[in-house]
Parts: sequence; C-alpha cells; structure tokens
Amino acid sequence: MGADLRRLADDPGFPHRDAARHAVRFRTAGDVADLVALHDDPHPCGMTEVMFAMAGSQRPWLNWVPMPSEAICNLANEVGSRRAQGERLELTGLGLSAAEPASAMTAFRRVAGPVDIGIAEFPAPDIRMTVRPGRYAVWRYDGTEPLPAAPPPSAAAVQVLHEVAGEPWPSPLSGYLQAEPLGGLPLDDLLGLLAHLPEPPDTPRWQHLAKSTPTYWYRLMQPWVCLGILHHAKDEPWPTSTRRSVLVDLAFGVEDWVADAALFALVTSAYREPHLREEVRGMVRARLDAAVAANRLVTIEESLAQLMIVTPGCRADDRAVATAALARAAQNDEEEPAPPQKRRRWRRRG
Repeated sequence: MGADLRRLADDPGFPHRDAARHAVRFRTAGDVADLVALHDDPHPCGMTEVMFAMAGSQRPWLNWVPMPSEAICNLANEVGSRRAQGERLELTGLGLSAAEPASAMTAFRRVAGPVDIGIAEFPAPDIRMTVRPGRYAVWRYDGTEPLPAAPPPSAAAVQVLHEVAGEPWPSPLSGYLQAEPLGGLPLDDLLGLLAHLPEPPDTPRWQHLAKSTPTYWYRLMQPWVCLGILHHAKDEPWPTSTRRSVLVDLAFGVEDWVADAALFALVTSAYREPHLREEVRGMVRARLDAAVAANRLVTIEESLAQLMIVTPGCRADDRAVATAALARAAQNDEEEPAPPQKRRRWRRRG
C-alpha cells in the first residue's frame, strides 16, 4: 500500500497528489491530522476514498477491529479450536479471578456452551456500573451474571447482519455506507443484536476462523451494528437524535466491547461531519481517561487507545495518553507479567 501511495504522490499527472502525500505521511508517522486532511480534500472523489482506505489499511479500527484480549476469550478460542479439530472437550465450570466484559462472557458461552462461570471479585471501579447514567443499555446484571437488557433480535435482523457484516470494512467510510441496511431495522433489533450475539454466517471465512479464533465474529459484529445505528432515524437532528443518544449511552455504559464499538461509530460520524469532531474527540478521551484511571485491568483500554489516535482532532495530549496506554499493554504482553491488580486468570471448576 505504501509503495502505491508514494507512486501516486510522485506522479505529476495525478490530480490528488496532496491527498496522496497526506496518505503517505499518515502511514509513515500515524498523525491523524494527515488522514483528516486526506478526507477533507477540496476536490473529493472516489479516488480520495480509495486513498483513505489505503492509508488506513491494516490499522486497528480503520481496517479491522482489535482481537478480543480477555482471558475467557483466550479459553474459548482454545476450546473452539480443539473441538474443530475433532477433540471431544467438555467444560462444566470455571472460575475467573475478576469480572470480564459481558460481551466476552457471552461470546465464550456461544463457543464453549452453557458453562457455569464463577467470579472471584468485582474490583473497583465495578465493571457492572456505568461510567455515566443513560437511558439506553445493552446489558444488565443479576448479581454476578450479565443478562441482555434488550429482547432477542428477529430472524430478519440476523439475516441482515449476516449479509452486511461478514467481512471487515475497507475503511470506516465504506463501512458506514455498507451498514445502511442495518439502519432500517427497529431499534430493539439493533440493541438485541448487540446483546444476544447471533452466530456467525456460514461462510468460508468464518468456517476457517472457527478453527482458531471463533470469538472474533462477536467482536467484529458489534461495531457493524453500531454503524447501523448511525443510520437509524436519520431525519432527526443530530443533537437531539435517537442515534446520538443511543451511541453516547452505550459508549459510557458498563465496561464492555459495546462501549468502544459505539465510540467507533461516533468517530466515523466525526470523519463524515466536521462539526462533530470536537465533541466526539472529547467523548473518546473521556472514555479512555476512565479506563486509564482504573486501578485494575481494563481489557478495552488498549482498543480505546487505538481508537483515540485515529479520532479526528486528536490533540498532542490525547495522543500522549493513548501512546502511554499502548506502551503499557505492549510491555505487559511482551516483557513482564502484569502487577497483581492488573492480572486476569481463569481456573477450571468442578
């Protein structure tokens, strides 16, 4: 991708050389200001959208959703992989040293079956508590057990999801357009898709991933649904719209994959609508700050940091907070085990 963009930037006959130069700089240095400048080309056309996708290729959120990092998803992937290879593996119960996101717990059970999961503790800040109060929610808790806060989606909604969301998006811009059919669904269906996590489509891609990372479908589908929410009741003025209220409430709801999925949709809206950029930047930073401030492991902290650095209007201080969070995650992954309050474990029960 980089070589192709450099050829365009160096071609005196190419009419969008400035945009191509911004794309090259973004791929080299990762400054989102270059990506925004590319998007805001004074003479936009299909080619500038292609260059936007090329600039963000293979980057978290711009081209793909971060992989699940939870201990329970690692276990689910192992169980799913071994079963796909023909091993008869059964789990009846397991214990987690600390609570993990409701979506991760649900994805685990979609892969492993109805396993009894014990939670040793809910360290502060309690994962069950919202960051801010709101009207719309995907999850509620019955003691330690996460439960959907929305009714199951219709079969028609699941079919639309399978038709729209079977692959990652080339870029958020094209993803937004592709998600439009989801926006025609009732809001209850959209919230139901987020909470009930339907099975993946029966396609070669997901048949292959079932052998290695079967939880990834559940991580990928939620941002697709949130892009669909951006299309919900589009005639409503943004400041008082249902789509804005839903996405903001989910972004600042309980600590979950749904939170960064909703923020991703808001970031996509910020690329499309420049007047939203400062508001959205502030929301992404506030959610990242809440994760960073927690004196425990927050499994979505790394993905929030990755989203922060591709948010239009990202400032130097925003980037510094995000970069520090990514550095901590890399150190924990590659060098030393996390300190006790940041460690997450599981053990077999029964």
